[in-house]
Amino acid sequence: MTFAEGLRLAAGGVLMLGGLFVFVTAVIGNFRFPNAAARMHSAALGDTLGILLIFAGLAVFCFSAGLLLKLGLILVIMWISGPACSHLVAGMIADKQAGKKEENQIK
Repeated sequence: MTFAEGLRLAAGGVLMLGGLFVFVTAVIGNFRFPNAAARMHSAALGDTLGILLIFAGLAVFCFSAGLLLKLGLILVIMWISGPACSHLVAGMIADKQAGKKEENQIK
């Protein structure tokens, strides 16, 4: 193993450990925050940043352009779906706290 390969592996490992740290702190935040809106904020931000760091570490490890393209596509889909779902759930929480009827409820 050359020095460049070792440096690449170390950089990928550091990025993936950083993503793991972000996920763990988001989980701790979910248990410690007092209300549902703060928990949703912690989960959405931790999820988005953690996914970015994990996929950046995987991108450093991968060798093919096809795999890198697939990782990028998965990242974009998760970045679109995660905050959108968090926004819907937060809207339902706000409606419930305001005393509105549960018309947004998924059936």
